[in-house]
Amino acid sequence: MKGYTIGIDEAGRGPLAGPIVAAAVLFRGLDKERRVLDKVCDSKLLSEKQRSDLFIPIIKNMAWSVSVLDNDFIDKYGIQSANVLVFQEVLDDLKGMVDEPVKVYADYVGGAEHYMRHISFHKHGESKYKEIAAASIIAKVFRDRLMVEYDHTFPHYDFWLHKGYGTKGHFNSLTKFGPSPIHRRSFLKSANI
Repeated sequence: MKGYTIGIDEAGRGPLAGPIVAAAVLFRGLDKERRVLDKVCDSKLLSEKQRSDLFIPIIKNMAWSVSVLDNDFIDKYGIQSANVLVFQEVLDDLKGMVDEPVKVYADYVGGAEHYMRHISFHKHGESKYKEIAAASIIAKVFRDRLMVEYDHTFPHYDFWLHKGYGTKGHFNSLTKFGPSPIHRRSFLKSANI
């Protein structure tokens, strides 16, 4: 079968705390994959429950991969390098599963096209390609669940609620308790914390 496609997206590029997570899905043209993709859309347009409801059918019916890089890597090498690396890791993982030609579509990451010429980047790609939308759901649900787990270890920050993003409540917790071990120090500097 020709014409396999891979969609890639990330979650967690902008938060003050936690990892960046990339996910990729492989579409081989199977009916079960098509039925799943018919139901997906950009994860940002879905409620948390809708994302969770789609997560299981995606991972049960499609080949997929996830890559995670923590805040220490992000602080040491920068968010752009982390984003490029997690994209490359999930792509390598899925490309290793097929012998057929593969078209690769990813949500736009500024500047990444210079490092990853084999990927077709698209602004608002999760609205244009169902494969990217499915990857965005996996990445978002996976990262959100990681942040809920971190909340058990660092309960003063309410990671379960804001997932590490810079909300007013999060800033209040940082002022009161200082940064946790999963905060991105490089991001806190730019936020004057």
